[in-house]
Amino acid sequence: MNRYLYLIFVLWCCCLTTVSATEVYYDRLLDQDHFSHLNRSTVKRMQHNLAAIYQHDRDWARDAALRQHPLTDGTLGPVTLFWLQRFIYDFKIEPVGRRYVDETILRLERIASFAGMFPEELKILISSDFAEWNDDQPEKQRSQYFGVRRTGSDQALLDLVYLYLQLVEPLPDPGKPNKNLLTTYYYQLSAEDFKVLQGKNQIQAQLAKLVNKRFDNIEALKEAVTGVLTDFPELAEKLASVIERYYRYADPVISQSFLEVLMGDTLFATLNGTLVQLLENTLSGIAYPDQHLFAQAVKSKVDAGFGACQNPDQQNEYVSRLKLSDDDFHKLTEDLLTGPYQGIPDFSQQLKQIDLLRMRRKDDCEAADLALINEFVSGVYENVIHPAIQLHYKKKPGYRAATPIQWDGSGCGCVLDDLSGLVYGFYPFWIADGAAHTVNFSVLSRVAYYGLSFDEDGIIKQTNNPHHEVTALSANDPGQNLQTAFIRTARKHNSKVDWVVHNDKSYWDRWKSLTYAAKVTVFETLADSIVNLLTGRLTDSASEFTQKVTFGAIKPATRGDGITLYFNDFPDDYESVGLFNRFFSDLQKRLQIEANDYFVNILVSQSRLGTGIYRYSNLLAWIDQTKSATGIAMMPNFPSQETLNTRILVFIEEPTTDSKKNLRLEIENSELHGMERGLLLRNIIPVIEFDGKNWKQLEDDVVYFKDNFGGIGFWPFMTNEAEVTAEMPFRCDEIQSVSGCLTRFFQAATWHGEPESMLEKVVCDNRYLFRIAFGLLVALCLIYTGLYFYSCRIRSKIRNWYVFYLLLIGVPTLVVALLLLTYDPMLEPVSEGNLPLIMLLFGGVAVSIVVYQRRKKQMRKPTRPRVLAYDNHTKI
Repeated sequence: MNRYLYLIFVLWCCCLTTVSATEVYYDRLLDQDHFSHLNRSTVKRMQHNLAAIYQHDRDWARDAALRQHPLTDGTLGPVTLFWLQRFIYDFKIEPVGRRYVDETILRLERIASFAGMFPEELKILISSDFAEWNDDQPEKQRSQYFGVRRTGSDQALLDLVYLYLQLVEPLPDPGKPNKNLLTTYYYQLSAEDFKVLQGKNQIQAQLAKLVNKRFDNIEALKEAVTGVLTDFPELAEKLASVIERYYRYADPVISQSFLEVLMGDTLFATLNGTLVQLLENTLSGIAYPDQHLFAQAVKSKVDAGFGACQNPDQQNEYVSRLKLSDDDFHKLTEDLLTGPYQGIPDFSQQLKQIDLLRMRRKDDCEAADLALINEFVSGVYENVIHPAIQLHYKKKPGYRAATPIQWDGSGCGCVLDDLSGLVYGFYPFWIADGAAHTVNFSVLSRVAYYGLSFDEDGIIKQTNNPHHEVTALSANDPGQNLQTAFIRTARKHNSKVDWVVHNDKSYWDRWKSLTYAAKVTVFETLADSIVNLLTGRLTDSASEFTQKVTFGAIKPATRGDGITLYFNDFPDDYESVGLFNRFFSDLQKRLQIEANDYFVNILVSQSRLGTGIYRYSNLLAWIDQTKSATGIAMMPNFPSQETLNTRILVFIEEPTTDSKKNLRLEIENSELHGMERGLLLRNIIPVIEFDGKNWKQLEDDVVYFKDNFGGIGFWPFMTNEAEVTAEMPFRCDEIQSVSGCLTRFFQAATWHGEPESMLEKVVCDNRYLFRIAFGLLVALCLIYTGLYFYSCRIRSKIRNWYVFYLLLIGVPTLVVALLLLTYDPMLEPVSEGNLPLIMLLFGGVAVSIVVYQRRKKQMRKPTRPRVLAYDNHTKI
């Protein structure tokens, strides 16, 4: 029966490969007759070699256990032919020509030997993830790597495997559970990366000093490499892992041949000096959370550098300065046409047209011209820039429990009342360096900790934390107080604290392979983890003290105010979308029951909007419309911004000049109707990666977001900025501060240069102390009042000390109450619009006290007695 199944499979493969056989020869079906001349011992040797290669494959184990023993019988039957077909596909052997049978046998022998020496590397070479990665490479790299798999030496195969391991996450070890592999990356080119892109000769000269030197062990060799590359510490760290793998079965000595092979690796690729300078001036040190966002940023800078079809009078000065001079552009042109970029497309015609378009204004360019520019910029990135930087820009930060987040508001006061929308700031965990960062919380409605993920069971954990150290999630660990101190600091200034929980494509690919019931279980466990995270109590000393002093009257502080879900590349099939909607709806309901104003937000890249779970109608359904707004007479059922507890945060691609407008147009042209579009727009928060350089663009973005969306987000939010003062300049490029720019241009009312008073900042920052003081004062007032009516003796003493009682208890109580009603964010809604009435009541109480005191004095004032004179008989 199994033989017939394999025959059917072979015939099916034949049908599939006839179309592409002329172009992809390794897909061509094997002809069993070509192997008919092989004797039994040769076939048995081939089967033995196949077993050495595929012995860990479950399908091989199943076939080897068949009753007919088709993989050890020395006969080239359908089963053995199937696995031989698999081998030539995995190693890209072309079954054409007269000698391909002998070449296949020799390659099979060589790969079996490689499997014996490097079993883990062999597993990677024959894995589907590796094949998918190789197939996704640009044509030049793909063909080169196919050649290595087909005829490369053992060292070339190792180099290819190690290149793959540096570019993507290694395959999970079957002996270790996948749920422990929680990794966060960011994408950035550092100053050292740009040095490497231009310093190949210098690096080679330094490494050449170690050629033919012998070391006692690999550690000594790694130390020597680190010593000669003191100017390139990040590169030395990458080389350490390469050396450790390479010399696992070799003597620790750097040969001249190894150095030549190493310098030809992608790790030491060079990039045109003009492009390096352009990117270094615009992107150095700026981290992006997503590879696509980074690629778009690079393309936008290259586009600005080419300067084709642009309007200088409509651009800000920063972008205009990026345009390459004619000399630099011609040098770049010559390099692209004659330089070391072999295998790239022929850019000659495009470069000629780009050169002409550099002199045209955008209004004079046709749609075809703009399409040509986009195609050319994408081609330069994919074929020139990306191959050079692919081993540099993907960063894997380490989590350091010894350096918790330390924020300091430095008396900035509470969040401004008149912000035009919600200002959202992200704080990636790797920014924490042990130093205290000054943060202007007055312009941050919500801050989000970025660095959580969830494992295969749906349990939330800190990423990049292999040692399971104390983290912000460790509720019962001694270090938890230190880890969660940043939550109290943010709340002190009335900024809410969210947690970002994310997973990417590799996780969702594994999740898709689960059964329906298993997927439901993962989401149910994740919902439990989120609820437990947000509702868990803070156990630091300040929280415990507050609970004891107030006897539990104040609600205990919890570990979060909201959650932001960043499910990058979530599947868009019908079943997955339905499961997510069910999970999201249940999570909203569960947190709503807690009655703590929890937010449940969605974070998504702009390119994913409109598809899958991010369809506009789906996004709209997640917004809570159960509460009606006040003050909107024309739309009585239109929810106010304050009543909604879900926001859609969107990573805006660069250049933001075009992307922000495209985002609005896409929503306006969507299937939603007028009122629905307005509701969605007011609950979308665009998130930008501000570079700290293009301040004019920031000003334009802030004003545009204020007029068209429900807020603005920053990845990451800025720290250690200059204080906002009354003497602050008017334009953002003069202010040079994100906080100042938001204060100036992102308030509902025009800012007149009058920052919050010191009294307001002090009261709001310390409102919990004022609340406790008010409670104690009210308690004293009640005690004295009760004693006054309880005992006549005490009443007489209180009357004697009435002024003392009034000055030390009564007046402070009224003053503290008035300060809280005026500056406490929780009580501001009570006093808003009613402050004159409250002042009148307080004034009435004060006048009543004064009148009472005056009458009391008058009642105690002694009267002069009448004097009567009498004579003996007459009354005078």
